[in-house]
Amino acid sequence: MTSTPTPSPTRPPAARTHRIPAPDGVLLAADVQLPDGEGPFPTVLIRTPYGRTGHRAELAGWARHGFAAVAQDVRGRHDSDGDWCPYTAEHGDGAATARWIRRRPWSDGRIIAAGGSYAAYCALTLALDAPEDARPDAVITAVPVLGPAETAREADGCERLYDRVGWWTAHGGRRVGDSSAFDDALAADPHLLDRLPVSDLPRRLGRPLPGWAELWEAPYGRLLDRAADATVPLLAVGGTHDTFAAETERLWSRWGGPSARLLIGPWGHG
Repeated sequence: MTSTPTPSPTRPPAARTHRIPAPDGVLLAADVQLPDGEGPFPTVLIRTPYGRTGHRAELAGWARHGFAAVAQDVRGRHDSDGDWCPYTAEHGDGAATARWIRRRPWSDGRIIAAGGSYAAYCALTLALDAPEDARPDAVITAVPVLGPAETAREADGCERLYDRVGWWTAHGGRRVGDSSAFDDALAADPHLLDRLPVSDLPRRLGRPLPGWAELWEAPYGRLLDRAADATVPLLAVGGTHDTFAAETERLWSRWGGPSARLLIGPWGHG
């Protein structure tokens, strides 16, 4: 970033919701929070499956520091149209959103892609996979997941079965997550995780889990391999009690951008 926005002591205007078209015409819901002032402004972009409205206080905080801030529901989640299949549409949808931002009169063209957990994956795939005109100017990731295989397995190949079944039961194939779904499934079938094959879980649950079978076949380390080709700065935030702490450190150590910073503290994934 070539200059730092000036913090404003005044309360920023209220966020407005926009419907941003994806490459195939699917409309993605995004809240846009602008600072008080004339602009144009640099922008912080957060793309999340966990509900953009949960970021409104964060957006207002960025706006008070002179940044435009955008939080978007990913495809098929909450108020965004389309079908939710984890890890499949973030590259193209994120690039379309970045281009939309850069065409706005309030944008100065600079974008920071930011997010935690799955939202960090959205930021990273935008930085590493998007064409140059859609690439962000910097990335902030907190307790990042680096892709489907990295969530499903340890680096040595050991499955993270309990954790992944919990996440996919709560979120896979759902427009809105259900935090009690895994406990309910275990109560209904205490032997849910005792049977093979792992890919048969959707049938045992009695509902579809888009992307579940592919999760266990995905190649490990794709984004880590791409990290060496990064062209933008990175701030990676991790926790010593986070499931993905090792991946966060690997991301930082392999990042090839002009700078990479690592912040580690006594935190878990939450």
